[in-house]
Amino acid sequence: MRIYLLNNEKYEGVENYPVISFSPLISSIEFDNIDYLIFTSKNAVRITNAIIDEWKKIPTIAIGKATANEIKHLGGSVEYQSNSGYGEELAKEIDNIYKNKTFLWLRPKKIVTNLKKFIKNNNFKEQIIYETICNKPNKKLVKPAIVIFTSPSTVKCFSKIENFEEIIPIAIGKKTKEVLKQFTSSEIFIPKNPNIKECINLAKNINKSNLLN
Repeated sequence: MRIYLLNNEKYEGVENYPVISFSPLISSIEFDNIDYLIFTSKNAVRITNAIIDEWKKIPTIAIGKATANEIKHLGGSVEYQSNSGYGEELAKEIDNIYKNKTFLWLRPKKIVTNLKKFIKNNNFKEQIIYETICNKPNKKLVKPAIVIFTSPSTVKCFSKIENFEEIIPIAIGKKTKEVLKQFTSSEIFIPKNPNIKECINLAKNINKSNLLN
């Protein structure tokens, strides 16, 4: 059974079926009086890097290991890395660790969790730098299949071009799982840790058990 990832990131044993793309919305970013940058996805890091190099001079807060690795890969410095993978937990951790600092969250137009709601002890700013757009792949999705959904956006964009019949869905996290429930009555699998590699390992283990056979 084929395993599909709904973006263009390459992993062994996984096929790409990109149903989303990302479009920058701004051409510059101001960093005056900012103590730390907050990144809640690899895409935000990549788009920031494409807009301006100056971000690398400011220490960053990363939502998880994959985002932290992307920051380091592009030449930035990671001040703090959360291991939860969830925005609400990240915001609470920031507010527990830091006091009276100024944070700038570089974020997409649509968000799953509003970090600002959980920041009480620090000055919090945010800037929308990109939007997620639905994309129709130029290939056919072969069923039965295991499909990895990495965000609520991938669920919604997938639903516009495919049905959920003969699919084993894997959700990267709790919010994505909740959105998937709107489209399928099938069992939705979720990894212990919300990251793509954990999703792929789960998919490969499911594949071995031949659930759709």
